Amino acid sequence: MRQTMDKEKISLNLARIKTHGKNFEIVIDPDNAVKFRHGKANIRDALKSENIFKDAIKGELTSENDMKNIFKTTDTLKIAEKIIKDGSIQVSDEYRDKLRSEKLKVITEILIKNAADANTGEPVTATRINNAFREANVHVDIFKKAEDQIQELVSKLRPVLSLTFEKKILDIRIPANNAAKLYGYVDSKTDIIDQAWLTDGSWSCKAEIAAGIVTEFLDELKSKTHGDIEISVENKPQEKKK
Repeated sequence: MRQTMDKEKISLNLARIKTHGKNFEIVIDPDNAVKFRHGKANIRDALKSENIFKDAIKGELTSENDMKNIFKTTDTLKIAEKIIKDGSIQVSDEYRDKLRSEKLKVITEILIKNAADANTGEPVTATRINNAFREANVHVDIFKKAEDQIQELVSKLRPVLSLTFEKKILDIRIPANNAAKLYGYVDSKTDIIDQAWLTDGSWSCKAEIAAGIVTEFLDELKSKTHGDIEISVENKPQEKKK
């Protein structure tokens, strides 16, 4: 049975796959389709219709024979899962711009938190990162997880913005009056390698932290303790080659 649908939306929000010389299309909710591809939504939420089309704009359904011969099933939800995961997602320019902006924001936040300028060791700002994307003409993949494309993007950005993901080791000693209160803060911002509660009630630890946020972290600790803290910074030792 053919459903009456908004043709403009169908033409803009589709997932499709072409295989064995046949075209298969589904009408999607773009937000949930992307989430489904990343394992964060169920297939029903990703679909505007559970029908499998050979031409969604014309409302032409694919045949059960084609589904069975090619996908070995007539279960439309299982076929829709494969189309979203293995096919292409086509969305409106407006939605594409929205998704690109959101993805770039996440990638920028990851770089700010974990990277630093390889030449100076200083943190990188959102402005520098965004300018580098424009200068190097680098584009994010709006349908790929941010974490999964960081390495590729960094290699493309390096001609205009050299980044390092170097880690720093901090030796921290917090006096008794602030030790218990700041333990959680240090634990949330760093990877604590070693720690000890000393006989005078103070807390000492050795912690690993991304180079890009060292300055911010140290400033925050000094502010919270009014300078009553001991901190030293060292480079993370390089692994010895076997």
